[in-house]
Amino acid sequence: MKEKIKRSVKKCSECGLCKSVCPIYRVGLTEYQSPRAKAMLIKNGKEDGVFYECTLCKACQEVCPLNIDFDFIEVRKSLISKGISPITDKEMVENIKKYGTPFGKIEKGEKPKKLYCC
Repeated sequence: MKEKIKRSVKKCSECGLCKSVCPIYRVGLTEYQSPRAKAMLIKNGKEDGVFYECTLCKACQEVCPLNIDFDFIEVRKSLISKGISPITDKEMVENIKKYGTPFGKIEKGEKPKKLYCC
């Protein structure tokens, strides 16, 4: 992970103001999905697929009183370079290889299943 992100997140006081505006947290109400939890993971040098559970809207940055740069795109790049990618990405790649479509095998008259990624 880039030092710039680590330095920025290091100053996080874990106040939690970011949680109130995070669309992922507001839907799931799971602390582990909150920007604050992601900041703590970065502080502790942990890399986890939870960084894909972010809309990249930057609402957390807008309300942060410490102006922390939550650059989760860079974190995702780091994860990808280490082979950590969302399960749906792996599923789509396998489906394309096997069936020629990201949706998997589609029977005649059947609607493709929805895929959630990125």
